[in-house]
Amino acid sequence: MKHSTSRLTVKFGLLLLTALAIASAFFAVFRFGGAAIMDSYFARTGFQQKCNEKRIASLQAYIEKNRLSARDREQITKWAKTQPLILLEIYRSNVLLYSSYAPEEAMENDEEAPHYSWVSYYEVSFSDGKTDVVIYADDSYRFFTLLTVAALGLSVLLFLGVFLFGCQSLIRYICELNDEIHLMEGGCLDIPITIKGDNELSTLAQSLDSMRKAFKDQKERETEVFLANQTMISQMSHDLRTPMTILQIYTDILKYNRCKPEQVNDYLIKIDEKVAQMKQLSDNLFEYSLISKEQKISLDGPLPFREAVHDQLSESVAYLSFHGFFFESELDWPQANVYVHPPYIRRILDNVTSNISKYAAADVPLHICTGREADKVYLSFQNGISAAAAEQEGTRIGISNIKAMMEKMNGECRILHTDSVFRLTLYFPTAAAGKAEEPINPA
Repeated sequence: MKHSTSRLTVKFGLLLLTALAIASAFFAVFRFGGAAIMDSYFARTGFQQKCNEKRIASLQAYIEKNRLSARDREQITKWAKTQPLILLEIYRSNVLLYSSYAPEEAMENDEEAPHYSWVSYYEVSFSDGKTDVVIYADDSYRFFTLLTVAALGLSVLLFLGVFLFGCQSLIRYICELNDEIHLMEGGCLDIPITIKGDNELSTLAQSLDSMRKAFKDQKERETEVFLANQTMISQMSHDLRTPMTILQIYTDILKYNRCKPEQVNDYLIKIDEKVAQMKQLSDNLFEYSLISKEQKISLDGPLPFREAVHDQLSESVAYLSFHGFFFESELDWPQANVYVHPPYIRRILDNVTSNISKYAAADVPLHICTGREADKVYLSFQNGISAAAAEQEGTRIGISNIKAMMEKMNGECRILHTDSVFRLTLYFPTAAAGKAEEPINPA
């Protein structure tokens, strides 16, 4: 996370430096280039000389109006203060009579000052005679000040503009993510989250896309479970309706004495069979619900594969043999250890036995075999399908229960179903013999 943050920080830092460099370059070009142009213009037009001539004309008018002599320093100082940022000097015969910088000291001066050819002297007449006046001023200063302020203001605006322009792609990406998040909030989980760049925003986008996929998978699983439950309920309702209808017919026959006395026992036997069939259906439904709600199981082991299933398999074989089924067995038990939940083994083989009793053809041998595939061992049952079973459609709750219990033991149940053959294979993951492993608790 720190590395990702530094990348975005570097990006903003480089953007700030770029904006600052562009703004600084613009300030230098605008300020100093403008100053050079203004200097050229003022020199070509004699701007400062014209401003000084106007001041001399103003001073001459002020002197004539107030009939001032060159010694009236207070009145001259009063006029000089109305002219900001100037230095006024008055000479007569190269002797400094007045200086606005130090008016009092100039009155006591009697030394002859040198005459400079580069200084502009203006003749001004006082009441006591003519004088040479020198005015030092820089009237272009205010224009250069305005130029500097304008250059600084435009540079700041340019800095902000460049920075904001550089952030536009990032802002557009944030807006794009915002729109996609709103779509995801509205339930649209098919549109992927856009991932751009390599910073914390792209990391956030990846996390959001992973969350979207997780939500989509969860929604699909919920939909599949809902449809499976709806199908199961529909099939269960259909399977219960048939024996209930027949049961109602038999009870009506007995209730209204519509049968011969010697047939009563036969009808009672048939009623008992239908009740047993309905009980089996309800037991299957209850077992399905129970497996679905269980959160954790404890697996015993590691146990030898033969030890884990042999006893319960023997009981199932004995039960089926008693009911007229015969077998072709290939029980070559692999030397492997497995983790199992013994109650599940018993319930799985009970379901297998029940399915064989109801749907298997008694004149076709039942094939039972064991074996090994890579890191798994298996127990397989194969039987023919009876003609009566081929005509009816079961709820398949028993098969669903077997698959659910095998998954909770980290195993797998595979089904092969054709018109004449049904094969069910149980796969168990192997564990190293004698290895001390913690029991697995799958959710």
